Amino acid sequence: MPDVLKSYLAPYASLKLTVVLLAMATFLVFAGTVAQVDHGIWTVVEEYFRCAFAWIEFSVFFPRDWNVPGGFWFPGGWLIGGCLFVNVLAAHLIRFKIKASGARLLAGSALLILGGVITWLIIAGVFNQEIAATESAAFWRVLLRLAKGGGAALVLLIGCILVFQRRAGIVLLHGGIILLLVSEFVTGTFAVEGRMRIEAGEAVNYIEESRTVELAFIDRGDPAADHVVVIPGSGLRPGERVSDPQLPVDVDVIAVMKNSRLFDATRTNTLQNPATAGTGLAAIAVEQSEVSGTDAGQGMDVPSAYVSLSRKGSGEPIGIFLASPWLRGTVGERQEIEVDGKTYELHLRATRAYKPYQIELLEFRHDKYVGTEKPKNFSSLVRLVDEDKGVDRTVKIWMNNPLRYAGETFYQSSFEPGREVTILQVVRNDGWMIPYLSCMFVAFGMSLHMGTALIAFLQRRAAT
Repeated sequence: MPDVLKSYLAPYASLKLTVVLLAMATFLVFAGTVAQVDHGIWTVVEEYFRCAFAWIEFSVFFPRDWNVPGGFWFPGGWLIGGCLFVNVLAAHLIRFKIKASGARLLAGSALLILGGVITWLIIAGVFNQEIAATESAAFWRVLLRLAKGGGAALVLLIGCILVFQRRAGIVLLHGGIILLLVSEFVTGTFAVEGRMRIEAGEAVNYIEESRTVELAFIDRGDPAADHVVVIPGSGLRPGERVSDPQLPVDVDVIAVMKNSRLFDATRTNTLQNPATAGTGLAAIAVEQSEVSGTDAGQGMDVPSAYVSLSRKGSGEPIGIFLASPWLRGTVGERQEIEVDGKTYELHLRATRAYKPYQIELLEFRHDKYVGTEKPKNFSSLVRLVDEDKGVDRTVKIWMNNPLRYAGETFYQSSFEPGREVTILQVVRNDGWMIPYLSCMFVAFGMSLHMGTALIAFLQRRAAT
């Protein structure tokens, strides 16, 4: 490498910089952990780790009843991780010199390229294999992933030995660390997580992204298909009007609550009811603190919103309505409004992502230990149908034995007590194999590096 480039990269490859960045990361993790007393896990993830800068309140470090004001800006997880990536990469370029030449260099380079190709193919899922669902399937599944990562690591390690000789282990170890940083970026940027709630005998073709909401207007007048128009949660800002040609009405947003609780309007005289029409006449939504990351029950935030609807053009008010997932299962679950002779249902619901396939719940089982109410196992027997691809099969999903289809993984997550309803967690993460590869790269590299150092130490000790 030219000396000019080395002198340019030297500050970025500094070991002191590495120590400072790791110390900052440690502090950020500590601050994010104690912040979960007040905030939900995903709020902390987004506001502390998956951002360039994090606003850290002084109050998170003190008893909450002290009400300590103020805070400070601190580098967020994206910024610290990005700097660590540059730091490790610069160290790679400066400190690890090629020690081979001729045929040895050619062979080592070929193996490094081959190892890189194998790594990419593993990440792309080319070598993915289904393992029959058995009690020990989870063990064999993890072992197979580690074996694939180990195979790629072994090829790269041999290539590193040929090219870098004694520094081979530390080179591969650094490569594993770089890959781990890339993994977090891929997961944080592209991974999608949601859930699928299915009642027995029902077929569902959409996934609910529970961390975001949408206000939906549903026209069920067509027997062949429902016509749905939604306002995404990002467009529901208090004090603003939403007017769109596709919407049947104009919408003025009065209040949006990230988490809420409903009270019976007929049994309280202390709460003022904003609603003037619909289900909200019988229930009052009151804003609550979001479920904290330290909450023992680990419940879910249930949002609510008050919206004022008016007719397009004339601006004639229709009424102020309460929309909330809390209304599911109540008499007013199908809250309806009538506009120009058409009837629409109004729902505030988790954002839906529709799929070209559907999953039907055939049977749900909740097994308990004999003589107790302690759950032993719960499982779902489902039917997967994808007409476009000619897929129609029955699959059993239970703990540690998910269904994988179309790049998505369906885990048995939960159920609704007293009802034959299953809740499947659905995850799409194209980089899910990267941590396995990274761990094996680090393990192989560290084993060689520490093993070489140990042998050298024993040889010196024997010589004396």
